Amino acid sequence: MTKLHIYPPLGLLTCVSRPVIAFRVHFVYGSTETPLVSDVEIWSDMSGDGEWQGTPLTRAADTGAMELAFLDVAQLGEGCRIEQFYLDLPASVAVARRFEFTVRWKSTGTLEEWRWASSAGHNARIVLRPRFADSGMALASYWRQQLRSLLRSVGPSDTLPPPATAIADSWQVSSSGASCMFKPSEFDNTASGADFFGQLEAFDGILAFARKDPFWIIPRAGTDTAVAAGLDAVLVLIALSTGAYAALMPFAKDAPTKHTVVFRTGPSNTLYLRASPALDSAASSIRVAASVSLRAHDAIYSLLERIQPALPRSIIDEPCAHCQPAPPHATSLLGSMGYCTWNTFYQQVSHDGVVSVLSEICHAGRVRRQPVPEWVVIDDGWQTTTQDNNQGQLSEIFANKDKFPGQLKQTVQVLSKLGITRVGAWHALWGYWGGIDPSGDLAQRYKLEKYHRKWCPTVKAESKVWLVSKESIAAFYDEFYQWLHTQGVSFVKVDYQAAFETLGELHDSEVYSLYNAYYDAMEKAALKYFGPGSVIYCMAQSPHLILRTLQHLSSATPAPQREIMRNSDDYYPDEPESHGWHIYCNMANALWSRQLGSRFAGDWDMFQPGKHESRIHAAARTLSAGPLYITGSATDYSQQDLASVVGHTGRTQLPSPPLLTSSCLFADMTTTAGFLIGSTTLTDECAVIISVYNVFHELVVAPVPISQILAESATTDSLGGSRYVIHQQSTNKACIFQSLSDIYTLALQPLACEALTVAKMAMFQATDRSATLHAICIGDTSRYAGIAVVERNVFGVVQKQAPSTHPSRSRSPLGSGQRQWTLRARIASGSIGASFALLACEMTLEARSLPLTVENVRAQGCEIDEWEYLSDASLLRVAFQAAGPPANSLAPIYITVALSA
Repeated sequence: MTKLHIYPPLGLLTCVSRPVIAFRVHFVYGSTETPLVSDVEIWSDMSGDGEWQGTPLTRAADTGAMELAFLDVAQLGEGCRIEQFYLDLPASVAVARRFEFTVRWKSTGTLEEWRWASSAGHNARIVLRPRFADSGMALASYWRQQLRSLLRSVGPSDTLPPPATAIADSWQVSSSGASCMFKPSEFDNTASGADFFGQLEAFDGILAFARKDPFWIIPRAGTDTAVAAGLDAVLVLIALSTGAYAALMPFAKDAPTKHTVVFRTGPSNTLYLRASPALDSAASSIRVAASVSLRAHDAIYSLLERIQPALPRSIIDEPCAHCQPAPPHATSLLGSMGYCTWNTFYQQVSHDGVVSVLSEICHAGRVRRQPVPEWVVIDDGWQTTTQDNNQGQLSEIFANKDKFPGQLKQTVQVLSKLGITRVGAWHALWGYWGGIDPSGDLAQRYKLEKYHRKWCPTVKAESKVWLVSKESIAAFYDEFYQWLHTQGVSFVKVDYQAAFETLGELHDSEVYSLYNAYYDAMEKAALKYFGPGSVIYCMAQSPHLILRTLQHLSSATPAPQREIMRNSDDYYPDEPESHGWHIYCNMANALWSRQLGSRFAGDWDMFQPGKHESRIHAAARTLSAGPLYITGSATDYSQQDLASVVGHTGRTQLPSPPLLTSSCLFADMTTTAGFLIGSTTLTDECAVIISVYNVFHELVVAPVPISQILAESATTDSLGGSRYVIHQQSTNKACIFQSLSDIYTLALQPLACEALTVAKMAMFQATDRSATLHAICIGDTSRYAGIAVVERNVFGVVQKQAPSTHPSRSRSPLGSGQRQWTLRARIASGSIGASFALLACEMTLEARSLPLTVENVRAQGCEIDEWEYLSDASLLRVAFQAAGPPANSLAPIYITVALSA
């Protein structure tokens, strides 16, 4: 049956800021169907006079055209074919700033009526957003006006209270944006439990980062504030009708970690402020930081940067009088593959179970030359508790002697013989889910206090909890982590961190004081006994931790020493509908969590190999710039080729998480027939990795807006050049272009993914200026993010005019006048190969390509198994021998290539 794929998607609002509106209609035909479509039109009201009219699309004459160069027909289904119709319409043709359209078509050689792609109310909606080249963005007054006009002014007949106002002396303005602090009005609204902030106006879309529960933040995207109805919004991103982006975040200015302040939405795009515990005066105590910028992520970055100096200095910055930090561990949790016991054993974890499954996995991995875990998290279930459930209480700091008869030390020692260099232990921030057992041994050593825990999603019942008192918590953590250290444990996963917000005494600011005391004690003990980068923060996505982090952010923290914070709710392997949402939620949350990157790396959680959806999870973790770790049995592990996604060592560390492209900001991509797209810029390689996911429930055929993505993710200087290479991960196809198309069309089945690496090629002129060599090493193309293994791209290029004869060692003699180049590249140890894109051109107006010959390839640091130059693809592939450098080697590999043209 013929399927229709339309871009921009029907039933959705699409914001267009480019000078051309790209319309694409793809017909996918089954193996037995004959293409019969002759006429295709968009039917729209873009004229602005209320009249609807048709505009014809053109059939793509050649399916091998540049725009379709990376469309993998295998994704369409067996025997299926595709036909494209296109229309690139100058945005100036559309008189209306907002308009709707649908698609209609006719079949070849028939007199049938037009067939329509959508029913009433399901048209695509287009908003034309101004381009900043025409908006006078360098004027400071322009940026100030963006924020001042964010809230609608109240007229005499309005029933709404006065909106918040910008504080006069709080402005910070540059040529690319502005930020300020808003102060709520003095209007007394305490009866409703919320204070009026204002009514948003003149905006096209909103993305609210709302609290699903006390522990997790989720994205809620749409065209009005109703998308976050009934939820507490921590941060709000707004697409202004002017083409700029604004970001807002409230906080308690004098006590940010003693009060939580959030937005609540009301009717007609109104926003309210709610504080917990309540504040006496919102006007004097609450501030809303606001920023506006050209790019969405810049607006969020400026917002958090604006808040930081307004916060009191954190106690964590003060010298730690009772400890000297342990040195950083040799194996970072970032850039190496790990394993977590949770989805394998849940709370029935034991020494025998852990050793058995890891032994089988490590053996299978080395036999199959697959990545094996270098670190392990022993998750919930190892401790001595009253019971193994969410009501259980911690009795003692030691391991359950029935499950771990040799305590954790025995397990750590056995795992080390398997090549696992780090073992971590799970625990809740207040010990265990139900706190401390008041009749256990710990209660004899530490003072406990009793609290009332309210119903919450993790503990679906009210209960009493006993917690170590604020005065005793530092001693508790010092004893606890000292014992873990003696067991060989070198990091911790600290869960249930926002649980303090479930306490019925939350109205008492003393609970927040306890909250802070627990963080201080845990963090100082972790630094003392495990060193930097040794804590995984889990169930911790609270405004409390965000503001606490901003209080002591330091840009000087080396990447391997950053702590790790879970970036979303859990991975649920047995809930099929959760997988697309998990990827989308992590990608969206990275917009704000990436701004905490000097302290935290975002953790997208473990995943289980061997399942249908495992590949998209593996790719997402590899491209996340966070930890990569698996769960499950050895059978699960053996059913998937992990090396083809994460590499043979599981080691890759990208500099930052993918940046969500603007086309995905204001729609829930799990319910949208389009791609979830992110980009990661590798400045040193002049490259951008574009990650593309289909988190929709059906096949998606749609364009990837390359030019827009590059404009949002990199500067013109970093990716400007005369030649580009694009490498497609799924097909291992690479193409060299003199100029890039605005869009490239892809097809992906549900929960399929793709990665496109776009890189600028270096250019080297011949000494006689008769030819130019364009070259770049695109890394280990057998895996995702393969260009990240390139530590230094083509360098040391030596060019000389060849003599009339060539030494006999060459593959083929050079004729008189031919040119030679020798180039080098350095890549990370553990790679199994590297590829080079190579192109030689005449220095003429036609710039005709010249035939290249690869004379010789050498490697230092490993042995070359084979190399092959594919002249049709202008690609040199080099494969290293399997018995290369050991996995734990840090020595780089140098590749030297000799060429002639």
